[in-house]
Amino acid sequence: MADSKSSEKETTSPAGESLLSQPNSDPQGQLTAAVDELLHQLQSKFDNVSQEMFGKLDDMTRRLDELEASLTTSSSDSATTTPMK
Repeated sequence: MADSKSSEKETTSPAGESLLSQPNSDPQGQLTAAVDELLHQLQSKFDNVSQEMFGKLDDMTRRLDELEASLTTSSSDSATTTPMK
């Protein structure tokens, strides 16, 4: 079992990325390296999508705040110019 762990360490870089250029004759090690690389790619894509979504939500919040302020200003302006009956 110690051999499979050491071969896994040999197939990954310090950053956790798979080093596909290094041949690994252990099929389980190859599968582990492929799964690790796939998980790393998925995590990166998820992080990018999350950042984009939070950016769009922040922009939408800002725009809604501006709209609310505009409507408040507009309604207070119309209330002061139109006398109530």
